[in-house]
Amino acid sequence: MKAMTDSLGLDVEFFTAVSTDDRKMLNRFNNSTYLKDTHKACYISHYLIYASIVSHGYDSALILEDDVDIELNITSIMSYIHRVLPDDWDLLYLGHCMNWEGSFFEPIDDSSPIFKLYPSKKPYCTHAYAVSYAGALKLLGELATLEVPVDLELISRIDDGIVTSYSIEPAVVVQWRSDDNPSDVSPDAEVEHKTLVNSTLNSIGFSWK
Repeated sequence: MKAMTDSLGLDVEFFTAVSTDDRKMLNRFNNSTYLKDTHKACYISHYLIYASIVSHGYDSALILEDDVDIELNITSIMSYIHRVLPDDWDLLYLGHCMNWEGSFFEPIDDSSPIFKLYPSKKPYCTHAYAVSYAGALKLLGELATLEVPVDLELISRIDDGIVTSYSIEPAVVVQWRSDDNPSDVSPDAEVEHKTLVNSTLNSIGFSWK
């Protein structure tokens, strides 16, 4: 992860995720008997990042999980996205799963030949999304009670109009997965091989096994 962000010239802060071994933390949010400990740890980790956004007074923050690959020209892509991103945004998905995005709404702007911004539909997964300060405030109140996986909670708030969300399609950040490098949260899940136009990891010598 550090090799990739260094090669892209990105200024990042590494946030230690909650471990499934941290029983004290998991028990603080132990109101859901439905979730596995891996899902609880993921949920709490993201919730604590929302709290950090608010406590530090950040205008926004991009949350990247540590198993991702990023478009090599991400800086120029995001310069365009920020020009067309509406001011009312709470969430911005740079990566997503399940192929729902971009199929139900017209793009916010149609001038880009490849990467377009759409209102979010059902942006499953949480490997790459930005949260505004206003969005973090909303999520701290809305997600204080842990019931289902965090990506489903976010989709529910999008569906209900509580948060305003947009998605980039095609995704500019994908999960770097292989059969011998499964998800920490859902290790038995089927591997989804989404590809990038120009992979940063490929450019620095990594390849799919």
